[in-house]
Amino acid sequence: MLNRHFLRAKVLQSLYAYHTAGRSNIEAQEKWMFSNIDEMFDLEVYLLSIIFEIKDIALEIIDEGKNKFRPTEEEKNPSYRFVENPVFDRMAECEQLTKAIKRLHINWHDQKDLLRQIFLRFKGSDSYKDYMQSEEVTFEQHRRVIVQLFKNYIIKDANFYELLIEKKFSWEDDYEYLCQVVIVLLRNWEQTDCKDKLLSTPFDKKIDNAIETDQDYMSNLFRNTINHWEEYDKLIDSRILNWDMDRIAFIDIIIIKMAITEFIYCPTIPLRVTLNEYIELSKEFSTEKSRLFVNGILDRIVVDLRTENKIHKINDDEYLLDVVKKDNDDE
Repeated sequence: MLNRHFLRAKVLQSLYAYHTAGRSNIEAQEKWMFSNIDEMFDLEVYLLSIIFEIKDIALEIIDEGKNKFRPTEEEKNPSYRFVENPVFDRMAECEQLTKAIKRLHINWHDQKDLLRQIFLRFKGSDSYKDYMQSEEVTFEQHRRVIVQLFKNYIIKDANFYELLIEKKFSWEDDYEYLCQVVIVLLRNWEQTDCKDKLLSTPFDKKIDNAIETDQDYMSNLFRNTINHWEEYDKLIDSRILNWDMDRIAFIDIIIIKMAITEFIYCPTIPLRVTLNEYIELSKEFSTEKSRLFVNGILDRIVVDLRTENKIHKINDDEYLLDVVKKDNDDE
């Protein structure tokens, strides 16, 4: 599943686009936000499909060697260990993956030269040689060599990256994250039946065993931040000392307002988690000074919201005591 930090980042980008476009249409912007997630799922499928293609290329290279006019002994009697790696079989059993590959009409035929070069570099690596020369290989070793191929050779190839981005420019922002998603997925691919295995980004999965789905969470965060925008202006303004709202970076305002929404309308998320996540977002999308500013404002706003009985969380007493003490010390 998508982690919540990434979901928050997507909502942040959508809120920024919504406001810079003149607050045109909530439904249309939300639909764009969700379609962006769907496109990410497509990227995940493309990344996984390349592994199947490289298996076929490896088999072609074996056949070419056997059919040479004067093959070497190794080419006459090749090892099929890599092409018979059971991870390929388990991946092929995954109905969601195979159906998605067909739906997207993925075909790497025109890029075979590029993929062949990637495989030949991998074939010359110590990882591949150790794997092929081991007397006995466990499923974990089978799985590890696929991860090494993907992590160290496929996604690090600049030409392969450019090829994918040319297919869909929106993938540029998500490429690094989705590569990590696929690496985790491959590391956890099971040895047993994988027919019903789910990939990482579908919206119909639960988050942290909670009631809401990824889509519910994003919609909640997106819509409530918009619907309470002016209300949050007053809350922020009351806690800004010697600052004018117009002097605050707009991205910082969005981050603070998203955090307020999460404080009030996401009761299953602990306050400390929310605070830490939005400080990280400020570091990622704004500046170091923004991090300190966002941290200070949110600490104070938590006290205000708690005083007004607008926050109802579980197991946050220790955090609230820390915030109250800090707030009293500052005043």
